[in-house]
Amino acid sequence: MYVTKVTENVADLDASMFTKGAGEYTVGVATVKENKTSAITSIKYTYAGSGQPATTKVSVTTTVAPVATTVAPVITTVAPVTTPSVPGQDVDESIKAPEGLVWAGNANLPYYFAWAKADGVDSYNVYVDGTLVANVVDGSVNLNESVFTKGSGEYAIGIAAVKGNKTSVITSIKYTYAGSGQPATTKAPEPSTAKPTDVTVAPTAPGQDVDESIKAPEGLVWAGNADLPYYFAWAPVVDVDSYNVYVDGVYATNVNGNSVNLEKSVFTKGSGEYTVGVAAVKGNKVSNITSIKYTYTGDGAITTTKAPEAQPTAAPTTVAPTAKPTVAPTTAKPTTIPKETTNISFTTDSSIEKPFGLDVSQASVGYVNVVWGRGTIDCYNVYVDGERRRTGISAQALKLPVYTEGTHTIAITTVVGKRESERLEAQIQITGTGEKETEPETCPEELKPQLKENVPLRDDRIAIELNNKTNGKYSDSEIYWCIVGNNANNQLCYMDKDGNMIPASESLNTVEVNGTKYANIYHTLAESDHVYAPTIRSGRMYLSYGKPVYVKFVGSTGYAGPDLNNPGDVNANTLFEFAEFTIEGKHYWGNTTRVDYFCFPMVTRLIGGSLYGGYDNVVGDVGTRDEIFNAFKNEVPNEYKSLVRDDRIIAPCKSTFNVGKINGNYFDNYINEFWNKYANEDLRFSSESGRFVGRVVGNQMRFTREGDSTVYYVDKPNTQEVLEGKGAFDRGNGVEKAIEAQLCAAFNRGVATEPENWYTPSKYYKNSVSNFYAGFFHEHSVLGKAYGFCYDDVNDQSTLLQYDKADALVIDLKW
Repeated sequence: MYVTKVTENVADLDASMFTKGAGEYTVGVATVKENKTSAITSIKYTYAGSGQPATTKVSVTTTVAPVATTVAPVITTVAPVTTPSVPGQDVDESIKAPEGLVWAGNANLPYYFAWAKADGVDSYNVYVDGTLVANVVDGSVNLNESVFTKGSGEYAIGIAAVKGNKTSVITSIKYTYAGSGQPATTKAPEPSTAKPTDVTVAPTAPGQDVDESIKAPEGLVWAGNADLPYYFAWAPVVDVDSYNVYVDGVYATNVNGNSVNLEKSVFTKGSGEYTVGVAAVKGNKVSNITSIKYTYTGDGAITTTKAPEAQPTAAPTTVAPTAKPTVAPTTAKPTTIPKETTNISFTTDSSIEKPFGLDVSQASVGYVNVVWGRGTIDCYNVYVDGERRRTGISAQALKLPVYTEGTHTIAITTVVGKRESERLEAQIQITGTGEKETEPETCPEELKPQLKENVPLRDDRIAIELNNKTNGKYSDSEIYWCIVGNNANNQLCYMDKDGNMIPASESLNTVEVNGTKYANIYHTLAESDHVYAPTIRSGRMYLSYGKPVYVKFVGSTGYAGPDLNNPGDVNANTLFEFAEFTIEGKHYWGNTTRVDYFCFPMVTRLIGGSLYGGYDNVVGDVGTRDEIFNAFKNEVPNEYKSLVRDDRIIAPCKSTFNVGKINGNYFDNYINEFWNKYANEDLRFSSESGRFVGRVVGNQMRFTREGDSTVYYVDKPNTQEVLEGKGAFDRGNGVEKAIEAQLCAAFNRGVATEPENWYTPSKYYKNSVSNFYAGFFHEHSVLGKAYGFCYDDVNDQSTLLQYDKADALVIDLKW
């Protein structure tokens, strides 16, 4: 509904314009030139009914047509799909859109474009920035430079096929007009046939006009089985009369409930991909259509592709098609995950509550620690000296570099959509300068575990997806998984394949192996290669080849898992790995580990999305199992070659570096060198826990912390305590343990006597005495991240993945 016209790029609306009262509205803007308008750019806004700011985040901008048309425009990665505005020519999606559109010119024909001709069409409309400029009968056009009305710059060149009084959707590419009759100065991107993927289109049922105030259905999914292969369901819409169902934009049927079982006769093209859509009907009006892609196999079989491409907002439930299902909305699977953006513009809104509890301290030379309190709106921007360094993140502890020495201003704002509160600021003096933050290194595409097309992502749970990448070594029926951990009530449970947390009980110990009974809590990939995880705390997932990992419940509060220190353990000869994690709703915190051993390679990917950029991180092993075993034998020093067994590469202290073993005193001389050095000079370092000064006195180091009168003590360690972070490196109060973590990491990395290199990964494992077991797995891992020893998370070198809006954890199980 048109409400006002302004000449500036801001509008202060009156509360009377929100005619439905409190709730969500679509606020749109279109530019006006003479008697024409652009398409509308719109956002979602929640009106609180009291002049307060929106309590929900601003949605991602979409573009819709300013007036009702047969097909609403959608945004594509190349150019917007605009409805052809030729009088009498409506869009008919059954007309195939042109393919292969390219700039095909040269110096003599600088504005020449060509495309593949299609059968059964009469001609082609040609558009420049959505404006019709020509109609041609062949698969090419030589434009006149007068069509480039803006002068030099980028234009969208589009083609639509014409048949009778109908047109296809527009296929478009970007073209840079140089303004001088020269060919394009930028290469035209690959053309995109502008079929909607996240589609909301205007329906074409006779006599029913689109009313955008009617909420479009959400959560449309294929919900069928072998008996009901063409069964679709969606979340019910409040206060509507019925639903229209469409196949490839053609009205198919009207139903009263929120599901439909289609006849196969509606798939008029035979086997192939179709767009199935649903619109809500109220009176003689309908909502926009929500649609998904569906692959009809032509024989009544279950669809081979069923991932919805619409993007609703809440979680699906498991649908039993024998009764009318209730399906909550799903979230579409992303094809590319956006990186964190820093070019979003924010306006200051003093009505938004400022953050609280800001605390800053020097982390190390050139770095500042930043922490603050988590408010009711857990979304913040972080600034260092006026430069925004983080956008739309949750409250957390950050370690950020500064680029000049001296006094620095750190600021935090609370974020709502594209508005932010006034800044909460603090100043701090930092010694030295840090390395400038750059675009994070990313995992090569060929190493990334891929999301399953048949597993829709949900808004209420994280999907754990397991991919068999053993290259035929093990079938899905030979790969096992089981998950144990505490539920939301901190009760020990196992997770079944349907994502239920089943309380632990000795009654579950029903599988007998060598005279002992173990819990029947495992599944194969053939049974289920994914699970939607509920809240699980201190969770552990065992992954094994050939046979399951046998776990025995002890009462209802404990379990006995694998013990590789016991050669008689039932799992001693089983090929298995494990991951540790905690999941709270959509918050994931977890890692894979090499702290104890390496058995077979895994690559893990955590994916999540948000308005401010999203999350897509990958960790894991690079190479096949044989390649990693052979490289270890060839690359590590002789002392470490003894760690290789047939089935595993064992961590040092689990093998020849333990007490009384051949390498049991490996670190002793290095420890003595460190002890002698800092008996004569101060050790100075900064960490998240503060700035410390230490000095050796006898068999202890005594530390003081800036601004703290307490003296902290650390005992002299031995080789095993260095390797495993135990004994001298795991005692005392919290501050002492924080110091011990830094020292343990420095010793393992071979930089203990070089505090200037403690936080420089390129300097790690260069000393002739280092934990080369851990160093090897950093060298042979995605982006150099590994959990090679217990404190490998110091300076963010571990495989920890953490995100509070996670959608999926995807693991490639390799061989």
